[in-house]
Amino acid sequence: MFNNTGNLLLQTMLYLAQTENITFPLNYTAEANNITLEGDNVEVKCYGEYGCFSVSGPWLHNSSRPVNLFPEHADKIAPRYCLYTRSNRNECQYLDHKDPGSVAASNVIPSMPTYFITHGFLEGGDRPWLREIAYQILRRYDANVIIIDWERGSGAPYTQAVANIRMVGRVTAQLINVLRTELGLNVANIHLIGHSLGSHLSGYVGSIMQTNFGVTIGRITGLDPAEPHFSQTEPMVRLDPSDAVYVDIIHTDSKPFIKGGELGLGMSAPIGHLDFYPNGGQNQPGCNHGMMKYINRENGSFYQGMRRFLACDHVRAHEYFNESVNTQCNFLAIECDSYEDFINGECFSCLSETNPDGKICAEMGIRSLGHWRKYAPIIASASDSGTLPHIRLYSLTNADSPFCTYLYRATLNLANSQASKDHGGEVGHFLVQLEGTNTKSKLLNVFEEQHYKPGSVHRKVFGSINVGIIKSVLLLWNHSTTMNILTWRFEAPVIYVESLIIETFNGGQKLKLCPPKSIALEAGLSFRMIPC
Repeated sequence: MFNNTGNLLLQTMLYLAQTENITFPLNYTAEANNITLEGDNVEVKCYGEYGCFSVSGPWLHNSSRPVNLFPEHADKIAPRYCLYTRSNRNECQYLDHKDPGSVAASNVIPSMPTYFITHGFLEGGDRPWLREIAYQILRRYDANVIIIDWERGSGAPYTQAVANIRMVGRVTAQLINVLRTELGLNVANIHLIGHSLGSHLSGYVGSIMQTNFGVTIGRITGLDPAEPHFSQTEPMVRLDPSDAVYVDIIHTDSKPFIKGGELGLGMSAPIGHLDFYPNGGQNQPGCNHGMMKYINRENGSFYQGMRRFLACDHVRAHEYFNESVNTQCNFLAIECDSYEDFINGECFSCLSETNPDGKICAEMGIRSLGHWRKYAPIIASASDSGTLPHIRLYSLTNADSPFCTYLYRATLNLANSQASKDHGGEVGHFLVQLEGTNTKSKLLNVFEEQHYKPGSVHRKVFGSINVGIIKSVLLLWNHSTTMNILTWRFEAPVIYVESLIIETFNGGQKLKLCPPKSIALEAGLSFRMIPC
């Protein structure tokens, strides 16, 4: 109940943040901001070395961008670029594109990969999650990590922040060009990582590097790219696959924006080469906790806790990415036509030379690039248009950290025996506990509450810890009584199970298990399924 209220509150806040700026053009003075008009054209403004910006054409859309502003001057936004390397893990070195000396005197290692990480709306470069990703990257790689801090341009109204990322993109591209010309940095080794508005900011950097400097960034990762003012727009207005050699997206809050009682801050449409939709990409497990949990997590800050509570699904994207850097788990995702098909087990094996009917599989997060390199030639050869299609991949996560989980598929076969038919169907749900050579899982609610008929077959994909080689499974059935008189029982409700098949992802293990002979499973009780 409170979640819906919170969503509506944030929706109202964002609406006010967007409409607050309607009087902005009336108060705006080009002279005060070192801006010149392009002749008599009030739809274009030029900012000296940063070039000209238009607010017409693709930048204006009646439904998705009814209000469009010019960016503020770079001197006002004052983006800062904070470098961390293994030589200065805890001490920031600031880089300035106007001061090549700051670049020459820095710890930048041109031969190493370079990561740019940037925040979104209402945030700044001091947010702990940015430093945490930088820390994890430097644990894994000897690299240059640069945090882009554009806090002075990320505040309300939202529409001004949307405009400002265009300017920050220009400034960032100029810094990269200085790194390239002064130090010989290879832009193919650059990886831009942006959350929310930062995703589209990264796209602008990639686009400017191509148009102004004739080079292409190696990779851009969009972490739940912002939806308001970017959906249904032309590719040049938002992040798209042409902005880098490889573009991957993690969608975690892709509910429709300002529709019904829910609020989605992220885009639902695929806009990369590989688009990952963990848990379907809309509602993330663990985001239905009370607000106090988030206030405590933010060291008692009500404001930050409220933001985390309201935007829990949205920030899961950078939490998943952060974990992906050094996890032993693989965050595997698989291509499927829909999340429903994925959950129902329609897509559960990977494309390979020995399995031409399999689907594209990739690890969500920092390690997805290797999978893209593997599949890109296959996708290109199968494409009739010559352009690479968007690939949607689905996965599951845990409700809390560690989020990564291993995928299993369970197929439940209910008995079609005479005893089962005489008893009839039952309403309830099944819980499963895997017991393997390494450990055993928690009781997992695999088969949701529904009507189970004699002889019916039910299949579901679920996540669990890696239990090793599966030896047995504990199966528990809970009966549910509803207003339907057919669910009423005067004796202990029972259900007749014939077998349970458990498979690990991509053909690792397939085990058929059976219950003790001629024993019906009573509600609230369990029995151990063993290999048939």
